[in-house]
Amino acid sequence: MAGAAHVAMLIIGRMLVGFAVGTITGVSPVFGAEIAKTHERAKVTAVNQMMTAWGFFVALWIGVAEGKWENPNQWRLGFAIQSIPALILGVGVLFLSESPRWLCLKGRHDEAEKAFRNYHFDGTNEEWCRTEFTVIQVNISEEQQAQGRLSWSDLLKTPSFRKRLFVGSFVWAAAMLSGISFVQYYQTAIYATLQFNEDRQLLVSGLYGSVAPVACFISLFFVDKIGRKKILVISSSLLSVCYLIITILAAKFPAIPGQPTNAAAQRGLIACIFAVSANYSALLGPMTWIIPPEVFTTELRAKANALVQVVHYSISLIITQCSPIALAGVGWKYYILFILTNALCAIIFFFVYPETRGKSLEEIDEIFGDVKIVHEEDVRFSEKAGVDVMERRDSRVVQQ
Repeated sequence: MAGAAHVAMLIIGRMLVGFAVGTITGVSPVFGAEIAKTHERAKVTAVNQMMTAWGFFVALWIGVAEGKWENPNQWRLGFAIQSIPALILGVGVLFLSESPRWLCLKGRHDEAEKAFRNYHFDGTNEEWCRTEFTVIQVNISEEQQAQGRLSWSDLLKTPSFRKRLFVGSFVWAAAMLSGISFVQYYQTAIYATLQFNEDRQLLVSGLYGSVAPVACFISLFFVDKIGRKKILVISSSLLSVCYLIITILAAKFPAIPGQPTNAAAQRGLIACIFAVSANYSALLGPMTWIIPPEVFTTELRAKANALVQVVHYSISLIITQCSPIALAGVGWKYYILFILTNALCAIIFFFVYPETRGKSLEEIDEIFGDVKIVHEEDVRFSEKAGVDVMERRDSRVVQQ
């Protein structure tokens, strides 16, 4: 795209980038969730949100710089810089081991154990590695025997799978309905309604972009310590409050061309917009990467997350296409939509969502009630008693 000679090249390049980004956003959280230890899984997958925040940070400040650069080719710089992280990622993944769970799913158990040890063995945790890998291996085997090969249509066939799909998809729907994509893409239009000139619009947008990386970094210290459900409810509730304040300020103190503006109201509105970014980046945003890969079985995890991303980008497309029209048509009244959507999402999170913190991917299957699993204590007991773990599991199920 940076070297585009005409519009067609730019469009084709954008389509390829869109396909690549859509693919990696479906795969990256799945891979992170499958290789991480239970007590670190949220932190590992939340890094996706932090990297996204850094991307916006760089993009926004490039926009600020390009706004002051008097050159007809200034727009090419942003596209060119995008190739740097893409190149690093493309080369870096060549040196990563495959997901142990995926290898077990494909029956490549020796490779799976080697990959598992590559990620987790530190020279002192031999027993833990052996036990944990056995738990993963046995549960995936049991899952395959109980459910067989599953297809895309199986996601809709049973109540438990439909609930999994709802839980995984709705968190992304809530994220897009939080208004974050509207604020990110059209904040300069919001600042224009405050009668800011172009330079000031770009500067404030750059400062806005600096909030998210800091908030994401802070979230890494508590995201594994606080329940997922609690974070979701708190985040959506606070976002609703932020938009309520934004709506009141925009309605009571409108910026009318040719008339004095209320500087205090403007600062308050901008502070609330920054608060939306901080809230989303530290709370709801990380959850969009953490929850979807957690709630699906190994067999369906990749397929389901692909559908989750379809929901994500579909709602994002609707919001981004409708927002400038709505903002131009109804002005500050458009913000009322996000007061209502965030409040509704908080209610749904509170009453519908299960808590998954502190549970392994296999243990989360028990929450939905469609898979019987082998626990770590089963493996430890069987090793001490010299009993095959599957025999003990079968006998225990019969007794129950």
